[in-house]
Amino acid sequence: MATKDPTAKEIWDTLSRINVNEHTEEKGGLTYLSWAWAWTMMMDHYPDLVVKWHGMQDENGVTRDTTTYPGGTASVSCNVTIGDVRRDMWLPVMDYKNKAIIDPDSRAISDAKQRCLTKCFGIFGLGCYLYTGSDLPSVTEVAPEKKTPKPKATPKAKATKKAPEYKAPKKSSKKAVEEAKEDPPSLTYDEVSVDESITNLKKTVTDLHKRGWAADSAAKKQITDAIKGRDSEVLIGLREEILVLAESALKLHDAEEEENDG
Repeated sequence: MATKDPTAKEIWDTLSRINVNEHTEEKGGLTYLSWAWAWTMMMDHYPDLVVKWHGMQDENGVTRDTTTYPGGTASVSCNVTIGDVRRDMWLPVMDYKNKAIIDPDSRAISDAKQRCLTKCFGIFGLGCYLYTGSDLPSVTEVAPEKKTPKPKATPKAKATKKAPEYKAPKKSSKKAVEEAKEDPPSLTYDEVSVDESITNLKKTVTDLHKRGWAADSAAKKQITDAIKGRDSEVLIGLREEILVLAESALKLHDAEEEENDG
């Protein structure tokens, strides 16, 4: 009996529930997902997927894997097909400042193709939430990844499933919050750029999340709106509010742990 191809919804429901946070890195204030890990996840779930790259012929009739534009810049594009479901993606060939490169070399084109393919996986659902401006998944929508190549702690599960056992951080909650306050240091909106303010807010939230504090839905919305709004004063003020909320929550957690240990 032939196996039925998955529908677009089935693919989305499977991939969008995978928590990718442990496989990202920050560059230039933006969050990037490891293309190698993303490919591994796709192979684990849909090993028969097909990738096709597009390009154009140059003046000598040679087919190149880029599309070039007046001025010398270029872009790459591809499509990924899973069963009957196809998704397309494109991306400029950019430098480390996310500026289009004039007359890009083979290395820059190769890097752009890796990023483009990863973004194409994103519109199927894998790590799509990273492109909304926030590096925090929705706890009610994102479940722990099915497989992982690294022996790391499993993130909190979807609300309807049994959550993994919480392990208290080795550092005290008070020390964790103090360190979050000190790194990066508290600055006024006149002293930092918008991109630096966004980076500082993301780093603070991520550090506190790793130490046992989880933002609720209202806080996540505030974070996302602040990042989209790109207002340094709002971003810095929100970071200070989060530190106060996290300090209270972690103190309560410490008190409960002490009571349980006693």
